[in-house]
Amino acid sequence: MQGLIDTWVDVQSWILETAVHPLLFRFGYMTFFEDAPFVVETLMLGVVQIAVILLVFRPLERLAPAEHWPDRKLARVDIVYTLLSKLGLLPFIVFVVLYPVNDWLQESVRDYDLVLPTVEQVVPWLRDKPLLLFATYFLLYDLAGYLLHRMQHAVPWWWALHSLHHSQRQVTCWSDDRNHVLDDVLASFYFAVVALLIGVQPSQYVALLLVSRLVESFSHANVRFGFGRVLDKLVVDPWFHRTHHARASASEPHIHDSNFGAVLPVWDLLFGTAVYDYKRRPTGVDSRDADADNGKGWLGQQIAVLGRLGRAIIATFRPRRLAHPAE
Repeated sequence: MQGLIDTWVDVQSWILETAVHPLLFRFGYMTFFEDAPFVVETLMLGVVQIAVILLVFRPLERLAPAEHWPDRKLARVDIVYTLLSKLGLLPFIVFVVLYPVNDWLQESVRDYDLVLPTVEQVVPWLRDKPLLLFATYFLLYDLAGYLLHRMQHAVPWWWALHSLHHSQRQVTCWSDDRNHVLDDVLASFYFAVVALLIGVQPSQYVALLLVSRLVESFSHANVRFGFGRVLDKLVVDPWFHRTHHARASASEPHIHDSNFGAVLPVWDLLFGTAVYDYKRRPTGVDSRDADADNGKGWLGQQIAVLGRLGRAIIATFRPRRLAHPAE
C-alpha cells in the first residue's frame, strides 16, 4: 500500500514540476500555487474514475446486462458528460474559490464572539480520529446529497434541469454525469458550501468526491445484479437506483420520486422514500418534451433543457386565473 501511495505522490509531483508550476510562473498565476497540488490530484482522481469505469464497470455490463439494446447509440452522449465532469474539475474549483470566503466568514463571526459549528468544534474528540472524522463528514455530505436530490424533483424549475438526467432510456455506468451545466454549477456550489460549513479540508473533499462518485457511477450500471437483500440496505446498488430511473406510468406516476440516496440508502429508509420491490422497469421519462433529449448530442440537449427551464419559470410566475362562480 505504501508503495502505491509513494507512486501516486511521485506522479503528482512530476505533473506539478514539469507542467503546472511552469505554466503558473509563465502566466503570472502564482496566487494559485498552493491550490495547484489539490487541482492536480483531483484531475488524477478523475482519470482513475474513468479507468475504473472502462476496466471494471463496462465489462460487468457486458457480462450481465439488465437490459439488452440493439445498439448503444443513445448512451454514447453520456460518455461526453463523464469526460467533461471527471476532467472538468468544476466541483473542486468551486470549493477552492469558496474556501477564502469561508475563512473570511469565520473571522467575521469571531468579531461578534460567534463560532460556526464545524464537526470538529461540535465533537472535539473526533480531531485525533481521522477515519471516524472522515466517516462523519461522508455521512453528512451524503445526507446533503439526499436533500438536494429531493429538491431537484420537487421544485418545478429545478426538475426542468434535472429531467435531463432522467430522460436517458439507456442508463449505463456513464449516465451519472448526465446533467445540465447549470444543474452542475448549482450542485457544486451547494456541496462546496456544505463541506466548508462542516469543516472539510481540500484534501478530504477530494476523497469525498472520489468515493461518492465511484459508487454513483456503479449504481447507474446496466447490470442485472445488486448487493443482495442485506447489503443493499447499507449501500446503494444498481437495482436500488434503477428504480429511481424507472419511467413513470399511469399505474406508477411517481415511481421516480423514490430511492433518492446517492451512496447510502439509509436516508430513503428513514424518510420513507425507499422502494425495494426488485421489479424490472424501463428507464426514462413519461414527458414527450424531455424524452426528446434522446438522440440529441451534448449541445442539443443543453439547449433543449434551457427551453424547458424557461417554460417552467414562466409557468411558476404566470398569474393564475380565478374561476368565476356560476351565477
